[in-house]
Amino acid sequence: MAGSNTEHPAHDWRPAYHITVPNGSLNDPNGLCQIDGTYHVFHQYTPSWPARGVCWAHWTTRDFRTWEFHGSPIHPDGDLDRNGSYSGSAVVRDGRMWCYLTGNVKEPGNYDYDFAGRKANELLCVSDDGDHFDCKRLVLSNADYPAYCSNHVRDPYVWGQGGEYHMLLGVRTVKNRSAVILYHSRNGIDWQMEGSLSTVGERPLGYMWECPGRIAVGGRQYLLVCPQGVPKRDLAFQSIYNCGVFPLPGDLVEMARGDVGRMEAAGPQRVLDPESFVELDYGFDFYAPQAFTDESGRTMLMGWIGLPDVVGEYDDPTRAWKCSITVPRELSTNAAGRLCQWPVAEVDALRGERVALTPEGAHGTSGLIGSSPYDMVCMDGAVGATVPGCQLDLIVSGIRGGGRICLNADLELSVVGQAVELAFLRRAGRGRGVRRVPLSALSEGALRSVRVLVDTSVVEVFLNGGEVTLTTRWYPDRVDRLGVSSTLQGDHSAWRLDGWTFLGV
Repeated sequence: MAGSNTEHPAHDWRPAYHITVPNGSLNDPNGLCQIDGTYHVFHQYTPSWPARGVCWAHWTTRDFRTWEFHGSPIHPDGDLDRNGSYSGSAVVRDGRMWCYLTGNVKEPGNYDYDFAGRKANELLCVSDDGDHFDCKRLVLSNADYPAYCSNHVRDPYVWGQGGEYHMLLGVRTVKNRSAVILYHSRNGIDWQMEGSLSTVGERPLGYMWECPGRIAVGGRQYLLVCPQGVPKRDLAFQSIYNCGVFPLPGDLVEMARGDVGRMEAAGPQRVLDPESFVELDYGFDFYAPQAFTDESGRTMLMGWIGLPDVVGEYDDPTRAWKCSITVPRELSTNAAGRLCQWPVAEVDALRGERVALTPEGAHGTSGLIGSSPYDMVCMDGAVGATVPGCQLDLIVSGIRGGGRICLNADLELSVVGQAVELAFLRRAGRGRGVRRVPLSALSEGALRSVRVLVDTSVVEVFLNGGEVTLTTRWYPDRVDRLGVSSTLQGDHSAWRLDGWTFLGV
């Protein structure tokens, strides 16, 4: 992307085909939709200058190749959202986008802002083009939530079903139980509570579910949530916060309506099996994804390549900008009934020169680099290549047995025992170490294919047709060339990738 404010590209690491903002930081994708062939992508945006505060930035594209940046049309502009225009979604009605968001308001005083002192205002603003919105309208406030809710109620996800509209909200209860609450409306303005969903048992799956959503694909519905406060496990919930889905046995709305207490209940309805929760990404940097269905019927998902509250855990050396958004991923279910993510077909159009991986082109050595067992590099029998730039699409199919892929001498994807590991070998991880995926997370119980998208400081990995993904940032010493080697026994295909064209940045 043009417009870098750094002096040397090795200290910028700006991706060529992932969204980054001209300055400041970005996070949650919001308001994803398509109108008359144009895709609209909003996301949380905190500019460093001249604006302050959390707002919505806006991008458009018609082909997922040329993107136009439209600035931040939704921003704090009154008492309803004076402390930030937070996450939400969009519904297309009669060619107009109805955007719902949470207006964050912190009252002056000695409050903790978790259980007192915060207003969680659900707001509506409408636009014809995504650049010019009418005045924000308050549709739900603290008084409209059940008494068991804390001040953390946010991230409205709205969709149409059965002749009316439904709104999911993420909730932290006063007893620190995570849940979603559901509302319905005939006109999209006046809303009434219709139910809730939480997990069974006394121990909840975290204290808060952020960025809820509903996914309908392959004849099944899924509840998408981002749990906060789930203890880490060896092979699960490895990040500070995680995200995933509950595959539902029926219709989400009908399940939520089983909550007979609704506004008068002592707590949310406990019906979801926590063991059915499936993580959407096992990497270091993935959070707050949002799904939508385009005009052709494809269900797509985009996620934030980053995490909240990781200050001091990962070093982010980029200066003028921070974080990114994944490539659009098409959702599907495979023969095993697994929900899969795969780069949309338009990403293939970025492929340029085909890269031949040969034994002569392999790089790296066998042995230890450093003192950790995860610094082991064994590249015997490898094929590889060195390509100009730091953008690559690598696919290995028909994998037989174990092996590894190594990017430079920095990042390694390997089969170790009963797990696939993504491990940083040197400082390119900036504090990131290792992530593990159990082979049992794959329907075949073995690694059969890998796709790796590399884009300067972003790596997206897709295992077995997208049954499992791993997304991470990395910061190689050089961005003018990339070395890749593989000892996986399978069919290797690789292409250099062009960048997207970014306008208005």
